Amino acid sequence: MSDPSDEKSGWLRIGHLELSDLLVETFSVLLGVLLALLINAWVQKRQTQDKVDEAMASIHQELHSDRETLESRRSYHQSLIEGIDTALKSPHPPIYCQDVDGWHGFYSPVETPLLRAAYDTAMASGVLADMGFENTRRIATLYAGFNRYDAFYGKTLDWMIQEWIATQAQGFDIRVCRGLLHDLGTSEQKVEQDLDSYLNQK
Repeated sequence: MSDPSDEKSGWLRIGHLELSDLLVETFSVLLGVLLALLINAWVQKRQTQDKVDEAMASIHQELHSDRETLESRRSYHQSLIEGIDTALKSPHPPIYCQDVDGWHGFYSPVETPLLRAAYDTAMASGVLADMGFENTRRIATLYAGFNRYDAFYGKTLDWMIQEWIATQAQGFDIRVCRGLLHDLGTSEQKVEQDLDSYLNQK
């Protein structure tokens, strides 16, 4: 005669395994998978943050360098304006800006371009998208300002070439030069202010 307890517990067995053992093994497997997913997510988040930190450091270094370049350009352009103003007050003011003392052209003798390699790399690699919306927006706005300034800076060169051809290589009208230098200085100052506003918040 069979033991009633064996019949009662028969449904708790699957083959040679107790249901309780199966539950423990299943739970252990699920727990292991969950822990693996959590660890993987943490590692990926850490790697992403490391890339963001590296990109931000490079962008900040780039922005500081661009700030120095803009300040140098504005200082040079301001010195040209002062030289033109002094020349215009003379009894016989020059017609062309290249006849002004200290004139070396719109471009400084030690001209350096604005940098954007760090920003372009961050955008191309997708790291920029991980920096947070507001931070990404402000950085993108800064570099868009650089683009507008560079476009205007390039137009001054176009004007110089056209003027040089129109005057048959005689020179550039001193009053037009002053107006362009003033506009360049205003544009440089605006970009500098935007840079300072961003960099000083850190």
